[in-house]
Amino acid sequence: MLKARRNELTPTVIWNIEAGADLSAQDYLDAERRRTIVYRSFRDLFTRADLLVAPAASVVPWPNEISDVTTIDGAVLETPIDYLAVTFIVSLVGFPVLTVPVPCGQGELPFGLQIIAPPGCESRLFAFGRILENELGFSHRPPPA
Repeated sequence: MLKARRNELTPTVIWNIEAGADLSAQDYLDAERRRTIVYRSFRDLFTRADLLVAPAASVVPWPNEISDVTTIDGAVLETPIDYLAVTFIVSLVGFPVLTVPVPCGQGELPFGLQIIAPPGCESRLFAFGRILENELGFSHRPPPA
């Protein structure tokens, strides 16, 4: 795909493909070991907490003209996907997550929260999300036309 359709891909997709092409089997095994450590940290956290609430993104929405987030609060990001760390870490460990929009006022940029639960506790996750929607107004509202 990279060779045949490179001009149709975004710089971030190109970076991802090229970074993956350079990984060895040992790199993969090392990454799996690190993923296991992160998984165990999440598992241990949920021995003390029912849910984890975190931002759904590391940055607020940015203009479409900017293709990639390269800095956060002036700090230069190491890779083009680092701004996604707050979300990809949850995908990495495979824990269930529900993302809900935070109510925002007129002229404010949208923002979301991700609610993370331990495996097997999806009903707790959805019940909490339902409370946020019904009692606190955390629900999608289309922007004014």
